[in-house]
Amino acid sequence: MSVISELALWRRLRPQPGEGTAQAPSLPLGDGPLILLHGGGSAAGPVAAALAARRKDLRMGTVGPVAGADLPELVQVTARVPSDGGAARALIAQAAPAAIVLLDADLPRALLAAADEAGVPVTLIQSGPLQRANDPWWRANMSRGALSRVSRLLVPDTASRIEALRQGVAPARIEVTGQLTPIRRVLPCNSREYAALQAQLRNRHVWLAAGVPLAELDAVIDAHQAVLSYRHRSLLIVAPARPADEPALAAALEASGLTVARRALDDEPTADMQVLVAEDQTELGLWYRLASVTWLGGTLSPEAGVPPRHPFEPAALGSAIIHGPDMSAHVTEWRQLGAAGAARKIDSAATLAAAASDLTAPDVAARMAQAAWGVETSGAAVATRVATVILSDIDGDGDSGGDGGSGWGGP
Repeated sequence: MSVISELALWRRLRPQPGEGTAQAPSLPLGDGPLILLHGGGSAAGPVAAALAARRKDLRMGTVGPVAGADLPELVQVTARVPSDGGAARALIAQAAPAAIVLLDADLPRALLAAADEAGVPVTLIQSGPLQRANDPWWRANMSRGALSRVSRLLVPDTASRIEALRQGVAPARIEVTGQLTPIRRVLPCNSREYAALQAQLRNRHVWLAAGVPLAELDAVIDAHQAVLSYRHRSLLIVAPARPADEPALAAALEASGLTVARRALDDEPTADMQVLVAEDQTELGLWYRLASVTWLGGTLSPEAGVPPRHPFEPAALGSAIIHGPDMSAHVTEWRQLGAAGAARKIDSAATLAAAASDLTAPDVAARMAQAAWGVETSGAAVATRVATVILSDIDGDGDSGGDGGSGWGGP
């Protein structure tokens, strides 16, 4: 660390009159090693779950609120983020953590300094691209000084590694792990009903429009008309964005000349039916399984208050994906799918019709669906790699009670 960086950090962390008192942490029960988590973002849930799976006696606590879906129950609130050096040293002394994990967080500089003094390893996980340091020189120096106290920086890609090097992180402390993504529960369905409908729809091309707002209905109708010109026995399943829209949606489909079955009326998708209208989105687990292609509604004409479905839902269940230009709800996931050739982006109603027609070819849809499944499941593998890296800092290398896997071997 440069002299200027050290001076800036000392000025920030030097003891002040009356400092050093800290609220006693509420420590998780047990005798196993303690890992403190700070931050959140998309990495929190997968990393915590992977750590818990690999080492059964592990205890996890938080420093400050940790944002993240589906955190394991054993993760307990531990302590507030210390604001000064004395409070940070008191927290380290009382909690005696085996390691600290920072998840997409602003660097808690007092905690970093105290951990460095006590020899506690700190792993910083960036689940997204590492941001460029464009702060004034003194703030950038503070950032670099804090980064230099991180034992290891885990980044998703080579571009982030290059930026970390530019910000002064030593090469030996940077590892490229791949993209961390939330591990989502696969949507369930009634297995008997799935088997019955699968047999009934055998040899028919089935595609799904999921979460469709009324503003997108004309585009979906035009797309299905185009699909029928390629595969005249194709069936479109439409799940409305709002349950209240089902009657209007069904009426518009019938007015377009399509033959419509309505789930709300217990209609069956017989051979002469061209569209099946779902009551709502509660049975999407069933429809994703039946459809080889899914249009994710709300990405062409977004509707306020109705977010689009998560793209990993159809990806996990073997459906190729088409989406519109609005990717704001799930930016990282859409970029991953796009980079893998696992999703088809369209910009207008006309290009939706072209994409839906193109994906009537079974081999094209199957390749996209396989790529999408690979992206959706890769997050679990990356989380396991990250957990192995973190546990390598703890005596026993994380093998006690775990799955006996080998240590981290690099990207």
